[in-house]
Amino acid sequence: MRHFLPLLALFVALPAQATCMFARDTEPSDWYAWAEVLVAADVENVERESGTDFLALRVVETFKGPTGAQTMTVQVPDKLWAACRLDVPQIGDRVLGALNANNDALVVPLSADYVERLRAASPATGPR
Repeated sequence: MRHFLPLLALFVALPAQATCMFARDTEPSDWYAWAEVLVAADVENVERESGTDFLALRVVETFKGPTGAQTMTVQVPDKLWAACRLDVPQIGDRVLGALNANNDALVVPLSADYVERLRAASPATGPR
């Protein structure tokens, strides 16, 4: 039992660590592979409820997913921000909103440069 608890803690920490690395260091092609929905959006509202942050996003550009969507609401465990050393997005921030097939969501800051990299890596347009 003495050796089992540290091993269990390691297995619990690894998915969070992998998620953090993905959120901070991902290439555009990896976002396309991971996400079913991938958008540039402005944060319109942030609400915290029972350890979960609910972010209302106004879609500015859809990279992948249903076209014509104007809004998107994602749920992010509030522990993720601190664990990944990410700031909780504030109203008005431009973010990359991503949702995978398991309904796991990630929201990270989005720069104009990274938008261009996402456009260039789009499977629909291919590398430019």
